[in-house]
Amino acid sequence: MTIINRRGFVLGSGAAMSLGMVGNVQANGLTGAWTPLRDMPFPVQEIYPAAFRKSSDPGPSLKPKPLDILVNAGGLIPNDVEFNVTDAVTFYDPAYDAWGFGTPLPAPRHHLALVNNNGILYGIGGFARNQRSGWQMQSECLRLRDLNGRWDQMSPLPHPQAESICLSLNGYIHVVGGRAPAGSSNAQWADHIDTDEHWYFDAASNRWHSLAPLPRARNSSAGAVVNGVLYVIGGRTVSDGNTSAVDVYDPLADRWEAAKPMPKAQAGLAASVLNGKIYVFGGEYFKPGDGGVFAEAWEYDPDQDAWRAVAAMPRPRHGLGAVTLSNAIYVLGGASSPSGVGTSAALDRFEI
Repeated sequence: MTIINRRGFVLGSGAAMSLGMVGNVQANGLTGAWTPLRDMPFPVQEIYPAAFRKSSDPGPSLKPKPLDILVNAGGLIPNDVEFNVTDAVTFYDPAYDAWGFGTPLPAPRHHLALVNNNGILYGIGGFARNQRSGWQMQSECLRLRDLNGRWDQMSPLPHPQAESICLSLNGYIHVVGGRAPAGSSNAQWADHIDTDEHWYFDAASNRWHSLAPLPRARNSSAGAVVNGVLYVIGGRTVSDGNTSAVDVYDPLADRWEAAKPMPKAQAGLAASVLNGKIYVFGGEYFKPGDGGVFAEAWEYDPDQDAWRAVAAMPRPRHGLGAVTLSNAIYVLGGASSPSGVGTSAALDRFEI
């Protein structure tokens, strides 16, 4: 894959086409409008993108640079035989409806969680592939100050952990739940177990510290931070399947409590915050001999502890990402069928 600089954009042919939305209401009467945008440079799934800024140059102003682009790093991409793992770093600039490439990762990763913390982009954990398998869980953590800069090593996680919630809260990175190695073997997905572990990273000391564990060990959840607290939404366990549970973490008390569950049990979903509310998109489900992806999108109001349905995804998928920029949420990548079939390059903008 050709790597171009941050100002080099990948442009598709033609303008984005309407999906039949009028204003901010769909034909089914649910609030919200979806607009298809320029496809990603290639199909990719199992991604955790984040908001970032075009430049680290402070210029004449001391004010922080706005988070005006979204960035994805790594993921699973299809080929003729099985999935490949990519090291590509791509970014989308909504001002131009265009994609470009940043400095690639030091090594290919999938399920690498990106987190913007204090204006620096961090890449946490994930999985690597070699001749043994494609599910070797990593404890490695990276950081990037500029899209054309170098990925630097930071202190690794206390042990490998992935498919977790990774979020910035009060200037610290929190890693919650997901999967972790069950023992000394770390080659296949079956070598890992669901975990309730909860860590935070202090950049000033370059150290990880443990916090109150997640009440229910699970993986493939969505997460969000609103009003100074952290939400873990949905997900699944290997033994019991999908869950609709919502757990809320108060960092001042180092304590968890339950919030109102989601209307449906969804896993492999994505979430982002807009105007003080959490919006949750997609996911997948499995049942004997069958499975599928969710088109449903939901709004959670933290003040009311209440859920409501909003306009469904026009292109349902799981293993996707969701990033808020300005007054919209950008929903990208994923797969249109469970277990990775139909890997997608789609990018859609959701507005309320």
